[in-house]
Amino acid sequence: MVDRCGEEGLVPLSQIANDYFDATAPRVTGPTSFAGGLRPLQPPAARTPPTAPPPRHGKLFNDPVHSAFRLGPACTDIIDSRQFQRLRRLKQLGLTYHVYPGACHNRFEHSLGVAHLAYRFARHIQTIQGDELDVEQRDLRIVELAGLCHDLGHGPFSHVFDRGFLAAKGITDWDHEAMSGAMLDHIIDTKHLDTIPAEDVRSVQSMITAAHGGVGAGAAPHREKLWLHEIVANGRNGIDVDKFDYLARDSLYCGVKLSYDFNRVMQFSKVIDDEICYRYSEYMNLHELFHSRAIMHRQVYTHKKAKAIELMVVDALLESDAALKLSDRIWDPAEFSLMDDSILDWVENYRLFGNLFTVEDENICAIERAQALIDRLRRRDLYKFCNEALIPAEDVERGQWVPPTAADVVNSYRGSGVRMRPEDIVVQENRINFSMRNLNPLDSVHFFDSLESTQKRVLRTNQISSMVAPVFQENTLRVYSKNSAPEVVQAVQDAYDAWLVKRFGGKVQTLTPSKAPRPARCDTAPSEDLHPAVKRLRADFESPTL
Repeated sequence: MVDRCGEEGLVPLSQIANDYFDATAPRVTGPTSFAGGLRPLQPPAARTPPTAPPPRHGKLFNDPVHSAFRLGPACTDIIDSRQFQRLRRLKQLGLTYHVYPGACHNRFEHSLGVAHLAYRFARHIQTIQGDELDVEQRDLRIVELAGLCHDLGHGPFSHVFDRGFLAAKGITDWDHEAMSGAMLDHIIDTKHLDTIPAEDVRSVQSMITAAHGGVGAGAAPHREKLWLHEIVANGRNGIDVDKFDYLARDSLYCGVKLSYDFNRVMQFSKVIDDEICYRYSEYMNLHELFHSRAIMHRQVYTHKKAKAIELMVVDALLESDAALKLSDRIWDPAEFSLMDDSILDWVENYRLFGNLFTVEDENICAIERAQALIDRLRRRDLYKFCNEALIPAEDVERGQWVPPTAADVVNSYRGSGVRMRPEDIVVQENRINFSMRNLNPLDSVHFFDSLESTQKRVLRTNQISSMVAPVFQENTLRVYSKNSAPEVVQAVQDAYDAWLVKRFGGKVQTLTPSKAPRPARCDTAPSEDLHPAVKRLRADFESPTL
C-alpha cells in the first residue's frame, strides 16, 4: 500500500481512525511515522461482514416526574406501535381535566413511568439479593414490559368507561387488565415481533392481572419468583409501582401536595420467603402512601363537579351506543384499539361522520339526545350537585346500610309546586378507603429489622403510633339533579334532607352547608340592567342600517 508521501507499507491516519471506531475491523498496531501513517507489524486481515446487527439500547425519555430514564429495546418495539400510541389519546384522569386544567397528562407517560419504576425496583432487589434469588436480566426485562403494558386495555375516559358506561350496560365480566394482555398479543401479532419469547409474554400478562385474580396459570414460567408479581400490580397489599407513579404524577399535574416518599419504600425493601418486605422504619411512610391515595380520591378523583361531568358523559355514551356499537367493540382488541377520548367529538360532529355508519332513524334521535348532553357540557350547564352526607361507619360494618333509590328520595319530598321525576335524580355512593375496603393494608405487609435480617414480622398500628385512625374506609352518599332549574335543584335538596331524617333520625347531617341555588343563566341580560354604554352598542348593532 502506498500513502500520499510515497512510502510503502504505511496506513493512512484516516483509515486508522475508521478502523478504530468500526468494531468489526481488526486493530492495526505499529511504530508511528510522521509521514502520515502507522507501519503495521502484520498486514491487516481481510474484513468480514458482520454476522449480527449492532446492539440496540432502547430509548431515552425525559420525564417531569422521574427525570431522564431509558427503557430497553423490547419496550421500544411495543412503544412504536399504533396500539400503544393510542394511549396518548387517553387522559390519565379521564374527565377530571374539565375541573383541574393541569390534569392533561395521558396514559402514555404514566405507562412509561411505571415501566421505569418496575425496572428500578427489580434492579434494586437484584443488587442486594441477586445471587440469593437467582435474579436474571430476563426477569428485569419481563417486569419492565409488564409495567409498560399494564394499561393498554383502558377504554375512553379511563375508568369512566368500565365502571360507568359498561356497568350501566350490565356488562360485568370485562376488565381492562385482561384487555391489556389481549392488546399485547395483538401488538405482537400485527408487528410480527419475534424478539419477545412466548413464555415471557405469558409472564408479562400474569404480572398485569396479578392483583385481580391472583397470579394465574400464566405465571408458571416464574412460579418460583412470585415476588416479581408484586412489583407492578400487588394483590397482597397494594404496594406497587403503578400506585407510586400515578400518585406522584396526578398530584403534580393537579397541584396537590403529598408527603410520602416512594423512593425510600423501594430503597428499604428486600425479599423474604418469596415476598417483598420492608424495613420497620418505613411503616409510617407506607401509611402516608395509602393516606395520600385517600386524599387524592377525596380532592381529585371523586370531585363533585368531575363526577357530575362523568355522569353526563356516561348518559351520552348510553344514548349513542345503539348507533356507534361501542359496547360491541370491547371484545376484539383490533376493534377496541379504535376507541379513545375522541368519541365525544364523533358524537358531537355526527353530521360530518354519519355517512360512515348505517344508522336507523330511531338511533338518529338517540344521537341527537347525546349531542344535547354534550352541548350542555360545552356550555357548563352540568348536572347539579345537591348535597352529600357521610354514612355512619357502624351502619356499614353491621350490614345495615342500603343506599336509597332515586324513587326513595322523590317519595320523601313534602313540598308542592315542583314535579320531580326519579329519572331526573342520580343517587351516587362513594367509597374512599386505603385500597382494601375497610381493612388496613399494612396488616398484610411484612417488615424486617435490618437489610441483613432473614426473618419477617407483622407490625400493628398500636405498636407504631396511637394517632393513626382505626377506620380505613368512609362511605358518602351524594345526590345530583339532571334538571338544572333552580326550583328543581332546591326541591331535590329538600327531598334528600327529608330522607336523611327519616332514615337516620337526625344523627346524620349533610356535608355541604345549604345555600340557595344559583339563578338560571341567560344569554342576554335585561336591558334595564345594562350599562348605558352597552345599551348604545346594542342599539347600534340592532340598527337596520348596519
